[in-house]
Amino acid sequence: MTRKLVLTTATLIGIAVLAGWWFLLRDDAPPPPDLESAIQIASAAQVTTSTTTTVINSSTMTPTTLAPTSTTKAPTTTTPTSTTQALDSTEAGGITGTWAVDTTIGSFGIDESTSSFVGFRIQEVLAKGIGEVTAVGRTPQVDGTLSFLEGSLAKAEITADLTELRTDRSMRDSKVQSALNTSTHPNAVFILDGEISINNEQTIESVVSGSLTVNGLTNQIDVELQGQLVGQIITVVGKFEVSLSDYQVEAPSAPIVASVEDEAIVEFQLFFVEATSENSTAAVVTTTTMNPLVIENVEQLNEYIAQAASFNQSDSDWLLPGNLDPSAGGAPGFTRYVFRQTSAGVVPTLVEGPIGPQYRCQEESLPCSYLELKELLESNSPIPEQMGLSSKELAELVAELDLLSGFLEEHKDVNKACEKGYLSDRIQTANMGSHFIKADAFGNGFDPSEPEIILYARADETLPNKELGQCRDGVWNGQPMTLVGSAFILPPTQKDNSHPKGFTGDLDNWHVHLNLCRGNSSGTDTFVPKEECEKSGGNFHETIGWMMHAWVSPEHDNELGVFSMWNPSIAPFGDTSSVEERFLVQGENFPEGAKQSLVTNFAFEEKIEVEAGQSVYFNNSDSVPHTISAGTPDVPELEEFDSGILNPGDNFQIDTSKPGSYPLFCALHPDMTALLIVN
Repeated sequence: MTRKLVLTTATLIGIAVLAGWWFLLRDDAPPPPDLESAIQIASAAQVTTSTTTTVINSSTMTPTTLAPTSTTKAPTTTTPTSTTQALDSTEAGGITGTWAVDTTIGSFGIDESTSSFVGFRIQEVLAKGIGEVTAVGRTPQVDGTLSFLEGSLAKAEITADLTELRTDRSMRDSKVQSALNTSTHPNAVFILDGEISINNEQTIESVVSGSLTVNGLTNQIDVELQGQLVGQIITVVGKFEVSLSDYQVEAPSAPIVASVEDEAIVEFQLFFVEATSENSTAAVVTTTTMNPLVIENVEQLNEYIAQAASFNQSDSDWLLPGNLDPSAGGAPGFTRYVFRQTSAGVVPTLVEGPIGPQYRCQEESLPCSYLELKELLESNSPIPEQMGLSSKELAELVAELDLLSGFLEEHKDVNKACEKGYLSDRIQTANMGSHFIKADAFGNGFDPSEPEIILYARADETLPNKELGQCRDGVWNGQPMTLVGSAFILPPTQKDNSHPKGFTGDLDNWHVHLNLCRGNSSGTDTFVPKEECEKSGGNFHETIGWMMHAWVSPEHDNELGVFSMWNPSIAPFGDTSSVEERFLVQGENFPEGAKQSLVTNFAFEEKIEVEAGQSVYFNNSDSVPHTISAGTPDVPELEEFDSGILNPGDNFQIDTSKPGSYPLFCALHPDMTALLIVN
């Protein structure tokens, strides 16, 4: 179910070359903000038609109606209307209370911004004597307030979201983001020093002092600003100079750029409306002008929400909705669903769950391994919130893992397992080991002190590609083995949505294998139809029940977490990041050379980076529908690209040809956002 969207079409090479030179030589940077234009924008925004906005609730699938956000452009031939007011002494005295930045006024674009924005302009010198150009960048994501007291501006604080910064040449965007270190310090903050008296002049023109924080560093600056009350809107424009070196910002570089000046101009255009209450956001400014594209976007988002509301998660034992038409994709151990391509079509081969509060604790930055959990308990350090464990639960979990560790210590010798009735599956799985299974323990229920499966691996640390030995008369007849871990298994009899009883807390994430061909004679597992499996001498399993690994061998402490499916300390060796890449699943329709990006755990990759011409192949491996929609929840740009509803197992392909930065989000879960960077 692949959908393709081409961001731009290819052009003839000759035309592209000429266009490229024209692109480099020209310097048509957008003009700086000026008060007269800002007054026209504020005047045009105040017409007697109201609008409303409803927020999508990301925690529910209940249909929510969105009303279009109003946008308008300032008429270029109109002078300020009678709603424009001078700040005379009488009026100035009437301005009191708190006024907040209103981001609903106007629309944002690099070439022509009729909204609030904060930006910069800086001179670049191009190589080979081409000349100078002015680089301009702007962000519309601005928040802030003005506080007035007895005719004076007593306080002002403005915050600009630099992660939304876009430049007039999209190929610069990623380099600017990197130079400003926005991944660590996403915001720039200005705070006014002292008070500003509002006099009886028609416009406010003043130089004010304040502090500016960028890249985590704060310096004092002087700001040239102009302001005027226009009806119910305070309009403010201004600029100030900054030195990149003062904020430890290294100017972005590129082969065509010989140098970039250290001095930059920061400029802004801001519209403030009076806050309706102490805790309210800015009041909505009315307009009669609607952007048809915005209306279309909102209507489309409403349709997606309605479609998602009809999605019914099955209450069957494996929690697979019956209305799926999936494509191959996913990564076992990292995504809820995995679908694989077979000669009989695409089939599910793994499901995690059931759906619940379980947390896949396998981030290296978290204390998720057995030894790290023990250290966390002994040190009385704060428990990371993501892990969802209380101090009591942590103590109980470690005690259970200690019981398991004691059991495994008694079975370090593989012959001990054979003696106790454990039988080898004769297959060593990569980053996992060989499963020694005690079938008569399956019906005993969960017991942390007696796992149904013990995991061993070749002592020579190799990964064999043929069958292993086996237990005969209580003795192992194969190559020397070393104990690496354990696993638990429950029969496939559960018929509800409850999570299997397991270890204390929500870290024990169970999974179930489906449509598995165990190749005992060949030493490998495959995913083929039953007929092919049996013909090759394998044993076909429609399912083998709920399973969970537990890694408590100190010699193989698992950086991916005590309950992870994979363990990078077992052959083939590698770092934790390489494990996920190794187990990515792709089907026959996967585009050659594409970047695969998994949608799982209600999250996108935060930053997806590709080269121009390289496809991005999104795979929804989550438990619910999502969308891949261009723009942001506040400013959707569905005309750029939009996947529509992606059910679990659906894929969406974006073919890139135009360099730039493309924000994207899920229309159903607005907290899910990402940035696609095309180099």
